[in-house]
Amino acid sequence: MVDNGNRPDRNTRHPTGIRVVTGVIATACITLGPLGYLNGVMATTTRAAEWYTLGFGAAVGLPLLAAAIATVAGDRRAALWSLALLAWPVVFIIPIHLLLTGA
Repeated sequence: MVDNGNRPDRNTRHPTGIRVVTGVIATACITLGPLGYLNGVMATTTRAAEWYTLGFGAAVGLPLLAAAIATVAGDRRAALWSLALLAWPVVFIIPIHLLLTGA
């Protein structure tokens, strides 16, 4: 039971703030992941690893960070939506390869 009179299904005092933070992180994930991967595919062999690292860190690391922040804040819905972003690399890798191969 909750002591401060809040509803028991709302664990956080500021759900809007947590969702704004996870939204900003999700936006960075959605833009930086494909950008880093595309630059990695098009880069020379000496710089490709750096771009792949940026793309992977943004596409996988940022959703995990957002899920951790939302979990600590007690917002389960934001945490689940953040974890759903882990499917995003599959969504953007396939079109990038199809566009570059001309299929």
